[in-house]
Amino acid sequence: MRSNYKKLGPYIRQVVVKNKSLEVDKLLGVSITKEFIPSIANTVGTDMSKYKIVRTNQFAYGPVTSRNGDKISVALLKDEDCIISTSYTVFEIIDTNKLLPEYLMMWFRRPEFDRYARHMSHGSVRELFGWEEMCDVELPVPSPEKQRKIVKEYHTIVNRIKLNEQLNRKLEETAQAIYKQWFVDFEFPISAKYAAAIGKPELEGKPYKSSGGEMEYNDELDQEIPKGWDVSSLGDLGTIKGGKRLPKGETLVPEKTEYPYIKVADLGKFKYTILNQGFEYLPENVRQKISRYIVSAGDLVISIVGTIGIVRIIHDSLDKANLTENCAKVTKIKKITADYLYHYFYSRYGQNELKMRIVGGVQGKLPLYNIASFSVICPGFKEIELFIKMIEKINVNQKTHLREVVSLEDMRRVLLAKMTQMAA
Repeated sequence: MRSNYKKLGPYIRQVVVKNKSLEVDKLLGVSITKEFIPSIANTVGTDMSKYKIVRTNQFAYGPVTSRNGDKISVALLKDEDCIISTSYTVFEIIDTNKLLPEYLMMWFRRPEFDRYARHMSHGSVRELFGWEEMCDVELPVPSPEKQRKIVKEYHTIVNRIKLNEQLNRKLEETAQAIYKQWFVDFEFPISAKYAAAIGKPELEGKPYKSSGGEMEYNDELDQEIPKGWDVSSLGDLGTIKGGKRLPKGETLVPEKTEYPYIKVADLGKFKYTILNQGFEYLPENVRQKISRYIVSAGDLVISIVGTIGIVRIIHDSLDKANLTENCAKVTKIKKITADYLYHYFYSRYGQNELKMRIVGGVQGKLPLYNIASFSVICPGFKEIELFIKMIEKINVNQKTHLREVVSLEDMRRVLLAKMTQMAA
């Protein structure tokens, strides 16, 4: 053991408190992103008194590592008390004047910890990283003052990331609200040309439907839409193609090559999927075997297996990247745009179409021919042009925030990697 490293065991202890009096009803789980998340377990008829209570500033982790890939599910609870499954191990720091919970959580976020835990896991049927293995974890434990300094620097970066994500979320909501007003409620602004054509120039800029704009019945949608608009199948509006799985026996590599590979997990939280440090890459020899299954900047992609219906637009940084077989792309879009389609998918029209076209039972799937059959309202050219102009500034701001998040995430990773040096 390195001189400045100490075993974790003397600093932590297990906590087993059952929810016997049903005092806590907030049921959570722990994700591989190292956060507490709402549980998806079916609890109908379940005795909640047998669940474990996790208090604020306590940790929980899942000892079973064989089903988590290369990540360990461990998290620090910063919110109100919750309950979790008995399959998790709950523990706390004995003396927070010697080891800060936030400092320890930073150590758990290091990819080196994940690799260590996977290496130390054992078992024939399923691999476990048990309590003894957790206690044997070695880490530098500097003075509380130095720990606080390291944690403060980390949280400064994390808070900036959160701020950029909050801003992007607001921008997404604004753009979607505009789409709904114009193309779902049909309250887009009346053009000068239309107002003049109907002999009411004073209506220019007024909301179309509520100002008496002409509507006509559409059989396919079984509703009225603005006169002059039509409905097309998605297959007539663009080319729909699937991605490609890795050839048998081949794997992705973490080392950067010219060929990033987009998985569903890489799609991200916001409108644009952008290249970041979390991506894995294709070696040259593997890329040659699946070189046709790529995306172009501006293509729209949609997840079609597992978590179905995640829709994103490909950022310039991923032009010519390879696409997983669990996604499809819509390319060579005509009459409308990728921006319009993106917001369509998240409107009630798009969501209804999505629900109707998912097939399969437990493991659902969205076949390519079903995507092609989506019914899409196609506004007039002027309305599309004005909409794109309206949200262009939103798009620019979103991309700026995303690039900053990528840079901040790089800084966060560097800081975690340097913990051993900073703690010396």
